[in-house]
Amino acid sequence: MTISSAFVAWLASTAGAPEAGLRLILGQMAAYALCGIHRVRFKQSEAWVQHAFFALTGIFMAWWAIGEAAVLHGTISILATYVALMALGNGSTTAILIFAFQLLYLFIGYVSMGYDGYDLSWTMPQCVLCLRLIGVAIDVYDGGRPKEKLSKNEAAQALTEVPSLLEFFSHTFFVGGYFVGPQFCMKKYQDFIQANIDGGVKESPVPFGLRRLAIGWGYMLFHLIGSGVVPADWVASDNFNEMSFLPRALWFFAWYKIVLAKYIAAFLFAEGACVVSGLAYNGVDEASGRHKWNGCANVKLRRFETVARFNHMVESFNINTNAWVMHYVYKRLRFLNNRLASQFGALAFLAVWHGYHSGYYVCFFNEFITMNFERDIVSILERSPMMKPFWEHPAAPILSQVIGSAFTLFWLPHCLMPFIMLKSNLYFPVYANTYFILWIFFMGWPLVKGPVKSFLLRGEVREVEKKRE
Repeated sequence: MTISSAFVAWLASTAGAPEAGLRLILGQMAAYALCGIHRVRFKQSEAWVQHAFFALTGIFMAWWAIGEAAVLHGTISILATYVALMALGNGSTTAILIFAFQLLYLFIGYVSMGYDGYDLSWTMPQCVLCLRLIGVAIDVYDGGRPKEKLSKNEAAQALTEVPSLLEFFSHTFFVGGYFVGPQFCMKKYQDFIQANIDGGVKESPVPFGLRRLAIGWGYMLFHLIGSGVVPADWVASDNFNEMSFLPRALWFFAWYKIVLAKYIAAFLFAEGACVVSGLAYNGVDEASGRHKWNGCANVKLRRFETVARFNHMVESFNINTNAWVMHYVYKRLRFLNNRLASQFGALAFLAVWHGYHSGYYVCFFNEFITMNFERDIVSILERSPMMKPFWEHPAAPILSQVIGSAFTLFWLPHCLMPFIMLKSNLYFPVYANTYFILWIFFMGWPLVKGPVKSFLLRGEVREVEKKRE
């Protein structure tokens, strides 16, 4: 056992934390030091020097925090993508083959590991680089298409040349975003390196980056303390099952906040490191004239903490991954000519990307039914003549926020729970003990949608006719 391994083992034993989890956190903390070294020593060096620095330091931290398997499988994935692009060109067939290979490689990794719960193995960073490499392949494909056929986002991210192998390793193993993301396209990464050479932004991003780090530790401490009271498997306990409706709903909400806090902490740790590096630069705010450093934000805290709709959750949590799926999957399914089919395909991709446990598929199915219910009911309520006096009342924004938050926060723990429990023998009894109210309510919506719509939209036709007169 090396000195560092012995120290980490001692620290984990002292803190009462799993060693793998502690290594992950220490790896994220090391990203701040490494990005700081880059700012001081290599920021204006030639592009290949910067790429070499990020590639070598990222590979070392991957080996130290996760193990040699992470470096091995990451290298195999990079080489497969690079060779395919160089040998087969930038056609759609190449992009499809790389898409299929990366997703299948990751899925086989999940199955081969045979984990029962969440495992901090090589598959964790592999799921991040899977999207990153698929993105490069599709961006290269877009770079070979006629510019007039590209959307604004496609044109902004398109690559007219296959990146060098050094760029692949640097982009994939960049320590600020290696462990848990965020996702950022190759073009953004190349622009970041070039901006460093050109002198970059004079304003230091370090204070903002350290603030994100501090907030991240706040969420992590909340998670650690809260888990001592309400652990992740608490919803499967007799204590939860024996509660009456209202206490159960309140504790279920507390469980949901405590569980998600560790994810938010990890996102903020990664974001802060990306900010310190300068990669998160996002232009200038037109209103204030100040530089923005939110280009790698994976969580919008204010929106997350004040959700009043299910869509607010999608907008505020894991936002870079959601944006990636929107750009590379959802919009690429436009040939289906069906919004619901594209949405279902995107959510199915996310489920497969996460793993093979049924809890992932149930969770994203829950997202599908709740989002479609929300889309329908919001449209009906906003058009309803019966609701018009409510919308015109001065207190409507406040009441809408309160009612929307209460409704959304009641259901979100039910939606998320399979994602945490993973296996059907764990999450199905929880649904049984809550009388399957999530599925009864949202899957029953299509049966009552017609009558509800007719009732709430009474008088709409007459109002339209009056306006025409």
